[in-house]
Amino acid sequence: MFYFYKGYLSIRFKIALAVLAVSVIFYGIILGFGHLFIEDIVKANLQSNIITSYKSSLEVFRRVNLYDYTEAEIGKYFAAVDNPAGAAITVIDPLNYQIYSTETYDDKSINSIKKLMESYDIKRLETEEDRYFINETGSDSYDNGYFELIGLLDNKNVIVIRCSEKRVASSVKFVTSFFTVVSLVMVLIEFVVISILLSRFTAPLKTMSNISKRMANLDFDARINIDSNDELGELGSSMNDMSRKLEYTISELKKANIELSGDIEKREQMDEMRTEFISHVSHELKTPIAIIQGYSEGLKDNINDDPENVNFYCDVIIDEAAKMNTLVMQLLNLNEIEFGETKIAIERFNLTKLIKSVIEASLVLCEEKKIDIRFEEEELSVWADQFMIEEVVTNYLTNAIHYADPESTVRIWYENKQDTVRINVFNKGKGVAEKDTDKIFVKFYKADPARTREYGGSGIGLSIVEAIMKKHGRDYGFYNTENGVVFYFELDTEVREINDTPAGE
Repeated sequence: MFYFYKGYLSIRFKIALAVLAVSVIFYGIILGFGHLFIEDIVKANLQSNIITSYKSSLEVFRRVNLYDYTEAEIGKYFAAVDNPAGAAITVIDPLNYQIYSTETYDDKSINSIKKLMESYDIKRLETEEDRYFINETGSDSYDNGYFELIGLLDNKNVIVIRCSEKRVASSVKFVTSFFTVVSLVMVLIEFVVISILLSRFTAPLKTMSNISKRMANLDFDARINIDSNDELGELGSSMNDMSRKLEYTISELKKANIELSGDIEKREQMDEMRTEFISHVSHELKTPIAIIQGYSEGLKDNINDDPENVNFYCDVIIDEAAKMNTLVMQLLNLNEIEFGETKIAIERFNLTKLIKSVIEASLVLCEEKKIDIRFEEEELSVWADQFMIEEVVTNYLTNAIHYADPESTVRIWYENKQDTVRINVFNKGKGVAEKDTDKIFVKFYKADPARTREYGGSGIGLSIVEAIMKKHGRDYGFYNTENGVVFYFELDTEVREINDTPAGE
């Protein structure tokens, strides 16, 4: 029922129904006029046929005296007459009322013929140009209406050609019925033909409707096949253009949305980093500030006049101030590396010599923990920023010394690769816990806060290493061993162009 109702409302059905309605009205008007004029047309045609029969009779009976021929021979003459109306033809000799006819007359019919002869002025026909007249109201003794032609032959015989009005009525009825049936059949055929043609014309509209639904669901892969240059072709071409433009626009919107989402996410990360940074800096500065404040107040209030204790108070204040200064300098250094516009200065320098100088600077710290540094040295030159690489070596070595087991060994060695070298720094002791592996290079992160605080660490050193190595575009990282942990970084042994675009741009 649904599909029938849907089909009933289709544009194809509506157009076909409209055309059918117009056709029915048109054929109805024709039928109406037909009923008004068909009878007159049939009568006019019958009259024309009767006249044809009369003219044919003039030719056939021009010099024939029927009373000289037998009945069979007379029948042949009558048969030779062109009689399209199939009318009854009667020839009358007015002198003796001898009657010759295609029909058999009884006495009543003969008397009727005689009365007919008496009621018309036959001699008047001799003066008429056509020598005949047509009577549409004649009747015989049976009160039957006739169409009859009364004329004069060349042999002075009178001819009467009759056609019953019943036959006229029958012809009118037949013609009317035939015309009505033909009209209905034509309407039906017209409806079928129009439906078929409209199916072809409306098929593209149905296709466009389906494709527009797909477009509404953001499916822009479908295209309309255009095989005409008419309005439907233009509409299909316009829909294809609209589909392509919508696809492009939505693609651009998605791209912009992704970029916007990325910007929002990046901004949120920066906000989180800023909040975290402030929190960490506040935390790192809180303790030394509190210590400095407390010891300063103690000195001001003369808590202890002992010079040795006063010197101790001053040493603590100086030490905590130095830690704060170190933290600030590290933050400035890290910020300059990550976000500064200063380009790295790539140059060729002796890496072995640089590492040995860093080791010498760390001997005091090694002596305090009784740590032995073993450098498996070999002459090696690299291409990098010498000042930044010194920061990396210093941070790695300092970190190894602080986390190495007392009276153990910190080992440094090279791993040569094609065009690069890996520098490894190993310290014996506890490895990096699994929970800390993805946070070890995060700013202010401390795997062992108490131990870091003990030697004055801020948790920034490895973040500086990460920033420097990203600037150089080379690998860095760490891995645990059975009895310790190895931190490494790689450098170029051959000259290479480095993209030193500051991080965050």
